[in-house]
This record gives sequence, structure tokens and C-alpha cells, in this order.
Amino acid sequence: MRPSKPFIMPPVRIVPPTLEGQNESNKSLSEWLETEETVRALCFSKQNEEQMDYLYKSITNCTFSHIHFNDCKLKSSHFTDVRFENCDLSNISFAESSLFRVEFISCKLVGTNLAESILNHLYLKDCNARYLNLSMSKINQARFSICDLRNSDFNDCKLTSIAFENCELVESEFSHTPLRGIDLSDSHIEGIHANLPDIRGAIVNTAQAMDLTSLLGIIIKD
Repeated sequence: MRPSKPFIMPPVRIVPPTLEGQNESNKSLSEWLETEETVRALCFSKQNEEQMDYLYKSITNCTFSHIHFNDCKLKSSHFTDVRFENCDLSNISFAESSLFRVEFISCKLVGTNLAESILNHLYLKDCNARYLNLSMSKINQARFSICDLRNSDFNDCKLTSIAFENCELVESEFSHTPLRGIDLSDSHIEGIHANLPDIRGAIVNTAQAMDLTSLLGIIIKD
């Protein structure tokens, strides 16, 4: 009987956001959301957003550059074709939202809450995303590139076509999240929290495999 071949996830192909016909906004995002259910085709730059708290809003074909969000909530909202560049979204809550073709480039996402969200064609590059909360989310076609995801929460997630490229996943949480076929080999995963069935089939390098022996309950003695 031939041994079964390891499952290797197919290449992740991210469709970038469609950003066309945008006008520079002369108002803050909160000012738009005060009167509009949908904000569309606008570019926001070098602004501060303070204490926003909105539900069931829609943001489409928008770019945010050098925006600082402070004490903000946009829960149960829809984001389609959106790019965040050099923004500080620390501790903002996007919980129970849907993100489709959304990019975060060189952003600060410390403690950002995306729990129970649906994320398709998501791209994070060069982001400080420590303590990012993605628990109980469905993530399809996503790439995390050169991101600090230490202590991030991926518990109870459904991951489909996911790439981690040179990321910090130290002490991150992956319990009840199957990692079969996901390549972790060029990321740091020391102290990762996962159940043995979850890590089975993940792609790791030799040094990482030694780190994961703790999941087997064994002690290696030289």
C-alpha cells in the first residue's frame, strides 16, 4: 500500500481591490456615516477618526491613507474594494463584518477585532498586527506577508487558501482551526497554541517540527 501524499494547498491568488473613480473626501468618514448607509468612491487621507460607533454600514471602493482611528467601532458592516495604507486601526472593532477584496498595507492593527467575520481576498502586508482577533471567522483567499501576528487569535476559524509569508506567529492561538496544507515554514511559530489534530498536515521546517513536539506530550533528551 502506497503512503498517502501530503496535502499541499494550491497557490493563493488574491484579487486586489478595484479602486476607480475616487474623489478626495472633504469630510471625515464619521461625517459621511452620520447620514449615509453606504460610503462609495472616496479617498480619505491624513485625518483622525474619534469614537465612531456604527452598525450595518457599507464602505465600497474607498482608500484610507494615514488615518488614525481612536476608540472606533464599525460592527456588522460590509467592506468591498477597500485599501488601508499607513493607518492606525489599533483596537478598532470590525466584529461580525464582511470584507471582500480588502488590503491593509503598513498598518497598525494591534488588538483589532475581526471576530466572527467573513473575509475573502484579504491581503495584509508589513503590518503590526499583534493581538489581532480573528476568532470564529471564515477566511478564504488571504495572504499575510511580513506581518507581526504575535499573540493573535485564530481560534475556531475556517481557513481556505491561506498564505503566511515571513510572519511572526509566536504564541498565536490556532485551537480548533485545522492547518492542513498551510505552509508555516518561513514564519516563526514558537509557542503556537494548537491541538494536535489542528496542526496535523501543516507544512513546517525541521526546527519548527522540534518546537511542535510539545503537542505530542513528549520530551526530547539529548
